[in-house]
Amino acid sequence: MKEYLICSAFWCVFTLILCAFGKAVKRDSKNISESLIWGYIVYSMLIAVVGVPMQVLNLPWLAFGVYVGMLWGGIIAYIIYAVKYKNVKLISENVGEYVKNNWIVWIILGILAVMMLFYYAGFWLGNHQDDGYYITKVATLPYSQIGGNFNYTVGVNGSGFNSYIVNTWELEASVYVKILGVAPTLFLRLFQSVFYYFLFLNAIKFLAEKLIDKTGTEEENRLTQYVVVFVPLICTYYLYLSNSGMLLIRDMFHLNTGMFLGGTVAKTLGVILFIIVYLNCEKSGNIKKLIIESIAVGIVLISKSAIALPVIIIVAFAGIIVWFWTEYEKKGKVVSLLCIAVYIGIGIIVPNHEAIENTVRGDIINTVHSKVLYPCMVIFMISFFLRNEIVYKLNVHFILIVAMIMIPECNDIFETCSVYSFVGGRAWSSVAYYFIILNMVYLGMILQKIHLKEYALKLVYILIGILCCSVMLLGFQKYGGEILPQEESKPADMKWCFSVMRHNIYFTPDSTIELGHKLEDIAKARHEKLYVIMPKAVIDNNAIHFLAVSIRTFAPDIVSLSALERFSGTDEKKYEGYTQQKYDGFVADPNENTYKAFKNEIKKLDADCIVTKNLNCGEWLEKDGYQYYTMVGEYYIWCVQ
Repeated sequence: MKEYLICSAFWCVFTLILCAFGKAVKRDSKNISESLIWGYIVYSMLIAVVGVPMQVLNLPWLAFGVYVGMLWGGIIAYIIYAVKYKNVKLISENVGEYVKNNWIVWIILGILAVMMLFYYAGFWLGNHQDDGYYITKVATLPYSQIGGNFNYTVGVNGSGFNSYIVNTWELEASVYVKILGVAPTLFLRLFQSVFYYFLFLNAIKFLAEKLIDKTGTEEENRLTQYVVVFVPLICTYYLYLSNSGMLLIRDMFHLNTGMFLGGTVAKTLGVILFIIVYLNCEKSGNIKKLIIESIAVGIVLISKSAIALPVIIIVAFAGIIVWFWTEYEKKGKVVSLLCIAVYIGIGIIVPNHEAIENTVRGDIINTVHSKVLYPCMVIFMISFFLRNEIVYKLNVHFILIVAMIMIPECNDIFETCSVYSFVGGRAWSSVAYYFIILNMVYLGMILQKIHLKEYALKLVYILIGILCCSVMLLGFQKYGGEILPQEESKPADMKWCFSVMRHNIYFTPDSTIELGHKLEDIAKARHEKLYVIMPKAVIDNNAIHFLAVSIRTFAPDIVSLSALERFSGTDEKKYEGYTQQKYDGFVADPNENTYKAFKNEIKKLDADCIVTKNLNCGEWLEKDGYQYYTMVGEYYIWCVQ
């Protein structure tokens, strides 16, 4: 439990300092939610503007670690300066006011956090193996290069252009994991996920505050916390949402077990942060301020994931068109029309990407036919009758975004920025989540417009919250027994799920940690890299777990050759085409023929360590120079001496 206490203390201090920093930067912040969002934006931008160049230059990891230390020192010094010399009051609301205005946020956060304690199968699968790259990278960056192109999952040089070189969230997390000395899986999968849930909830609340502040009264602004009650619905177990047709958005499992990922931050906050910036600048009409804050948000999002690029492009272009059309009368309208013409012209020149277009169109069709979208579309249409200028602007902005994604030729820019089909699909998911969030805010505005009493408005949202939480719980109970979408759905034994997590407190199988530590000990004793072949996947507590892509999280000095089949990118020719099929045949039925086939398969790999779950393999391995080393749980280890 020591690591739980360390992580809890770290994230509490981290959050409090960001709130104080946000208040020091934005002195007119009205509450803690606003301070947290601005603090996070500025902090993440400062991480990115130095982290990205360091990665490009491939500087030592220690250089970035020193920078992070200096950054926190500078942040604390700036907070002290703001309090002492600028008379900034860090506490914008007392404890009673904060609890009164945020208790719904904390209840929803608690529900989301508790539900993660049942998702062991999703964690074992590793977010469909995405974690094999991201968590392993966080764990191994202190022991490897931070730039260039490196295959962190396998432990060898990568190949081609490394688009991840502009992402700094893994580098940032690696500093904290290393300094705290905690398990990367615990730090990321539990604590960083909870933080990003909290950030997401506060961003929604802040968006509602900014929007209602433009249209309502201070009394109405106190109701904004109730908007977050729908979040459990979009975070419901992804197989239930998709199989029931409740909600169809690409990679919804990220909101179950991958909230800590940079890509999830880009999906959930990508559009919201830009709208917050727009609403912050709309009243003053200060375009310079709008540009600066938008650039800051863009830098933050790109530093989280490359899927943010197409989102940034379409949101920015649509925003420019709306801004000039509404803020600068005739000349502004001319500029807006020119922007539209330029965008269409570029779209005609840029080649079409049919595969991306078809993928994104399919995702849009699926989303539109989701049951959750029906009431949202009704609310969206009704919102035009609010006769509010801000609502008109946001609605037109959203329609332009959709047009830039869907209309042929116009969408070629979006497709080009996406590069890959899945990136385009995830970019659309960011727009879809924003649409749902926007309409939950509109719902409150519509109910206020018809003069619904405050207690009745609260009751409506509370009932929606109860319904969403019930769907979240029942959805997992009904579908949580299966993790793969191609398999038949099964009900979950929630008691069993919680028991598995209770006995594997680091959010990964204990057997993987123990094997990783043993292999790391062997590598250190040999004073050289250990080239290991092991089971690609195993069954742990009735759930599939991809061991080979996870093992370097706990053994950074090994090369996991068995991960090559999933993460094959490397410039070393001898590793090309390795599939591990002969290993699987040998382990399943150890005999002379299967061993010869296996030996031929690995002859170029220089494997000096073999891990199996079948002790009978030793008869053939030991004839060929491998010596039995030890047993770790169910795993048997043989090494070349």
